[in-house]
Amino acid sequence: MSRLTHTLLHPIVSETKPAGSSEPVVEELKPAGFEVVMRRPKAKDIRAFDKHGASEIAAVIELIITCSNLTTIEVENLDADDFGALGNLLAPKSDVGQTTGGSA
Repeated sequence: MSRLTHTLLHPIVSETKPAGSSEPVVEELKPAGFEVVMRRPKAKDIRAFDKHGASEIAAVIELIITCSNLTTIEVENLDADDFGALGNLLAPKSDVGQTTGGSA
């Protein structure tokens, strides 16, 4: 099975605000430099796009959760740069389909 990897550019950080406190509690879930291991998505994984319809971001979040060694809470707290890189790793690349002709 093909494995894809991405080294986190930024730490995954979760911020929570305890009841009655004005100061958030910050917890580092994964450090920058952590290697995220992804497996290539299967057709059944890509169904996330059908389930979420026009909510493409939600579908990509589900796909990353399904295909990576990250937990749901970690994926939901990814920095935008890392989220984009992981989404690009998983983007279906297909050479099938109709080809276009040469330029006129």
